[in-house]
Amino acid sequence: MDILQKIVAHKREEVAARKARYPLALLEESPYFSAPCVSLRHYLTRPDLSGIIAEIKRRSPSQGDIHP
Repeated sequence: MDILQKIVAHKREEVAARKARYPLALLEESPYFSAPCVSLRHYLTRPDLSGIIAEIKRRSPSQGDIHP
C-alpha cells in the first residue's frame, strides 16, 4: 500500500467516525444548517474586501519537502 492509499484509508476511517459521532439528523438541527449560502464569487469580488485565496504547501505526501 503506497502513501496515498494509506492517506485515503485513514481519511475514510475519520469520516466514518465523524458520521457516527455527528449523525445527519443532529446536524440538520443546527442553526447553521438553514443559514443562507454565501456566494464565494460575490464575496471575493467585493470592493471593500481583499479577494485572495492562498495556500502555502511545504510538503507533498508522495514527494516530501518542496524546495527544501
